[in-house]
Amino acid sequence: MHVAAEEGSLFALGVLALTVAVLASYAVSIAIFGRPSASRLDNEPGTLLLGRFPIEAFHWAARAVGRALVRTGVSPDTLTILSVVVAALSIPLAAAGRFEQAGVALLAGSAFDALDGIVARSRGAASDAGEMLDATVDRYADAVGFIGLAIFYRESQWRLAVVLLAVVGGMMVSYVRAKAEALGVSLSPGLMRRPERIAYLSAGLLIGPLVSSWVAPSDSTRPVTLLVVALIGVLSNFAALRLLVQARALLREKRGRGAS
Repeated sequence: MHVAAEEGSLFALGVLALTVAVLASYAVSIAIFGRPSASRLDNEPGTLLLGRFPIEAFHWAARAVGRALVRTGVSPDTLTILSVVVAALSIPLAAAGRFEQAGVALLAGSAFDALDGIVARSRGAASDAGEMLDATVDRYADAVGFIGLAIFYRESQWRLAVVLLAVVGGMMVSYVRAKAEALGVSLSPGLMRRPERIAYLSAGLLIGPLVSSWVAPSDSTRPVTLLVVALIGVLSNFAALRLLVQARALLREKRGRGAS
């Protein structure tokens, strides 16, 4: 058990070091070359809980990897499928209590998800069929991290309920946005979009066990990780309800303009 905890801490520290390296490299790049154009991120302006700078930084790093992948001939659809396959590794890892490794799998899957779009646009191969596959795979990838946690917390009804609350909240944020777009209205960015949910869940899996060992060393349920999941659940459901209210108001306004 002690060896597993040390191994998990090393995973967490490694990801933290990589994160700092990406952010620092992007900051240096901006200082030397200026801020690059990122029209792809126009719909990701950042929020109070996840600023624009880290979103830009990781997209900048992903573009560099994407340019290398273009030369390999790998198809965007292959990267899309790989994203959910890799992310799905978080299910058995989280279920077995290996939260840090589950967090790494979740982040790696998200990286492949970013790369598929970069490769498709670089080749001029972006299509509605590819976007449909990507959107469907994203919904599965959204759930996999929580599925592993649900299995881990299955013996406690209230802890399991916390995980399920987060699953429902994430699904509803995505559903309300998709339904609004299908009805012809555009919603404001708001809280708990997919990048934010992935960032917070991954942080909870990676850092939660370490912090839990400091604040509650006798509690094997990793309460800090569960607290992060609860935060995702509350904020996601709040965001979904807020988007619902906004969407209904815009649809009424749209109908009023049509009637006039």
